[in-house]
Amino acid sequence: MRVFRVRAFIVLLSSTMSVAAFASCGTSAGVDPTVDGSTVTPLPTGTAPTTKNGLPCDVDSVLAKNCRSCHGDTPSFGAPMPLTSYETLVAPSKADPQKRMIDLVLKRIRDDAAPMPQAPNPRLSAADMATMDAWANAGAPRSEAACGGGTDSGTVAPLDCKPDMKIGPANAWAMPQAAKNEYVCYGVDVTADDDKHVIALAPRIENAKIVHHVLIFKSDTAYPTKPQECPSGGSLQWRLMYGWAPGAKNMVLPKEAGFALKKGQSTHFVVQVHYNNAQGLPAETDSSGFDLCTAAPREFEADVLAFGTTRIDVPRKSSSDRTCTFNIPAALTDSKRIFAAMPHMHELGTAIETKLYKGGTGAPIDLGTVPNWDFNTQYWQPLDANIKSGDVVKTRCAWKNTTDTDVGFGENTEDEMCYSFTLYYPRIESNLWSWTLPAYSANCVDTPK
Repeated sequence: MRVFRVRAFIVLLSSTMSVAAFASCGTSAGVDPTVDGSTVTPLPTGTAPTTKNGLPCDVDSVLAKNCRSCHGDTPSFGAPMPLTSYETLVAPSKADPQKRMIDLVLKRIRDDAAPMPQAPNPRLSAADMATMDAWANAGAPRSEAACGGGTDSGTVAPLDCKPDMKIGPANAWAMPQAAKNEYVCYGVDVTADDDKHVIALAPRIENAKIVHHVLIFKSDTAYPTKPQECPSGGSLQWRLMYGWAPGAKNMVLPKEAGFALKKGQSTHFVVQVHYNNAQGLPAETDSSGFDLCTAAPREFEADVLAFGTTRIDVPRKSSSDRTCTFNIPAALTDSKRIFAAMPHMHELGTAIETKLYKGGTGAPIDLGTVPNWDFNTQYWQPLDANIKSGDVVKTRCAWKNTTDTDVGFGENTEDEMCYSFTLYYPRIESNLWSWTLPAYSANCVDTPK
C-alpha cells in the first residue's frame, strides 16, 4: 500500500472541544451506513489478566464495557484520566477537586445534554446504572475481589476489504504541550490511472493519546500537504465524505454505489484532525489519516448534498429556532436514494433535525436528528430513504447565543452553520446543480411553538 502525501499528480495503486472530564468513547456503534448486509468487526473490549484493582467485579465490568475504550490505563482520544482502579474512581476530580471522580461519573451517565458515553455510543443500561448507584450509595467501598479487569481496547475495526489507498500528511503534526484543542488540516491530491470508485473508508489513528476525531472531505481545489491549523468548521468549499469519532464505525458504501475517482483527473482530498491534549503530554506527534478501498466503477456514483440553510442570524444574548423548507425540484426526474446523514452546527447550536415529507404532505421520515447538539460529537447516521420531485425536506436548527456578539453563517468556530450533510446516489448530473443548493435556496421561518 502506498501513502499519498504530495500534491503532484500521483497514480493510484493498480489493484472527514473542549473536553472537561471525559472523551467520546464507549462501544462500537452508529456510523455504518451499510444497507447491503456488509458487516464491520466491532471494536475489541480490552481484557487483562485476572487481578485486584480495588473495584467490585460488577462495577469493574460496567466500566470495562462502557468507558475504557478511552479511559484505559493509557487514556486515549482526549480522555484526561483512566477509570481502571479504585484509586482512580475515588480520586479528586481535576475539574472540581471537591468531588470524587465517581461523583462526576454518576452525574455524566445521566446527563441528557452531555451524556457519557457520548453518541454514537449507547447510553448505560438501567442495570449498569443501578450497579454504579448501589456501589456509590454504599460509600464506594474498596473490594478485594479478583476480576477480569479490562484496560485499553483497540482503536479502529479493520475493513472487510483490503485498503489500496492510504491518505496521510506530508509530515507529522507536533502537538503543543500547552494546547488543549487543535484543529489541523492537510491536503492530498490523487490522480487515478483508471476510473475507480471508493467503496469503503476507515480512519488510521496513529496516536490515540491526542486524536479526538478525524474528517475527510473532497475539495474543488488543492490544499497544502503539510498539516496546519485550520478553522474547526472546515471550509465552505469542502464536501464532507466521512467523519469518525471514538465509537463510530467505518464507512462501507452500498454495494451498488461508490465515490468516483476519474481517470486522469486530480481528486483533491482534505483531512481534518481534532487533537485534544487533555493530559498536557509533551513531545506528542501524529500522522493520522484514512485507509480507502477502491474498486472498478459500480452502477451508481455517490455524492453529498446539504440540507439546512445558509441564512443564519442569531443576535447577541438571544435564541433562534428556525425551520427551513426545500422543495425537491421538478427537474429531479429520477429518484435518489439517501443512505447516510451527518447533521452539522457549531458551538451555539442546541438542536438539529431533518424530515422528509413524501409528496409534500406525507408522514415525516427522519433524515438525521440530534435533539441535544454537542459540537464535539458529530457522526454519520445510517438512513434508507428515497427522494424525488414533489417531495419536501424540512430542516430545523436551534441556537442559543450567550455571547456579546451577533452571529451569522460562516466556517469559523465563532460563526454558525445549519447543514445536514446527506449521502445519496445516483449523483445529480447538471451544470445548474450545486451540493449546497438545497441549503442555499431553502425558505426559512421561525419554528412554530
